[in-house]
Amino acid sequence: MARRGVLSIDATCVTLLWAPVVVLCASLAAGLRGLWLLSFTGLTAALCTYIYAVAVAGPRRRWLTDLEEVADELWRASGADRQPLDSALNRAARVTESLRGVRGPVVARLAAALADLSTLRVVFDATPSPTLATNDSGVVIVCNRAMEDLADRKTGAILGRGVDRLFTQDHVLRLIDAARRGETRADEVRLSRGGSVRIYQVLCAPVTLAGEPRPGVILTMRDVTELAQAVHLKTDFVANASHELRTPLSTIRMSIETLDDGAWDDDTMRTRLSQVIRTNVQRLQDLVTDLLDLSRLETPEAPVACEEFPLADVADTLRTDFQQVCSERSVSLSFEIDRRTATIRSDRKLLTLILKNLVDNATKFAYEGTTVQVTAEPAGAGVQFRVIDEGLGIPLDQQSRIFERFYQVDPSRAGFAARRGTGLGLAIVKHAVKSLGGTIRVESVWKQGTTMIVDIPMRA
Repeated sequence: MARRGVLSIDATCVTLLWAPVVVLCASLAAGLRGLWLLSFTGLTAALCTYIYAVAVAGPRRRWLTDLEEVADELWRASGADRQPLDSALNRAARVTESLRGVRGPVVARLAAALADLSTLRVVFDATPSPTLATNDSGVVIVCNRAMEDLADRKTGAILGRGVDRLFTQDHVLRLIDAARRGETRADEVRLSRGGSVRIYQVLCAPVTLAGEPRPGVILTMRDVTELAQAVHLKTDFVANASHELRTPLSTIRMSIETLDDGAWDDDTMRTRLSQVIRTNVQRLQDLVTDLLDLSRLETPEAPVACEEFPLADVADTLRTDFQQVCSERSVSLSFEIDRRTATIRSDRKLLTLILKNLVDNATKFAYEGTTVQVTAEPAGAGVQFRVIDEGLGIPLDQQSRIFERFYQVDPSRAGFAARRGTGLGLAIVKHAVKSLGGTIRVESVWKQGTTMIVDIPMRA
């Protein structure tokens, strides 16, 4: 398409314009008159007209046709896939090159405009929020890659279609109608995508388009699923924590009021109420301790202090901590540590916290006269711990929820009253394991027992 050998159009036009005049003057100077003068001048004019049609008008018409086609192609490709857009831009570049010797400043502005269009398209496609724009009739005229992925369609299946073909939710369509009336509206919608429900914040705003009598609409969506879940978890956490704190506080208050009403003089009642107060104070202390541990572990900047230490030390600590509990329930606690994992490198406090909470659960729910086993053996580049009890077990339909804060399984699994838990132990374990870069899973059979499996990688 390049036409580098063609003379400057301006110089050609000037030459062709003056050529018949020069011939006429030369003929007169040579003494030609009448038919000969008309013949020479006419032939010269006809020849100049032919040259103009071939050398000037033809290329101009072809270049203008090329420019029109490129503009049309760029308009169609502005919302299309990368390959058609690149093809249109390449063709525009070739047309621009062919015009470079004709109108320098115009061509330079055209090239800059094409570069800007290409840059804007790349930026638009890189925007993570699904975005589209419609004309005043509600027909989609442009969209980005994120919107294609959300709609699970190619651009060709989105452009030129009504926006009501993409969204069937009534409140989304109301937002679009409000934007077409010149109002800016926002709302949250739930969309089912990939087998899960995602929450999006939808913003619709009017946009003025050239040549359109009424405003079009630009629609932007932002995935706020994690934020909404975090707000929901925070609300649930506050409600559950308040409930868990209220129960022992109410019990302590009632016990004190009973003592004030005359029970203090009754030795039996005083002893019983004192034990009730002591038990609930201990429950409050356990709850506060667990809340502090959980808060610390949920902090992204929670430090992990790695050191080498023998697992036998952790085992001795757990034996001491649970000696009284095991004695009361006739439950024995055994440790089986593979010699290859006798010494490990990890965070001693976090690992002790993990095993302590798991052993605490196991000793609560194991049948009397049984053994709670804690094993440690190599697993890949880390260590696998198992805490095994023979007890009530966990129903299959509740196993996926046991790591939620304050979630407790069926009341029949609550253990004996003196050791009722806070409901935070396994949530603490989950976050502690995550801090160490490990994983945890459960294997349990109702009324037969539970095995908690923790895989911890070795730290450098």
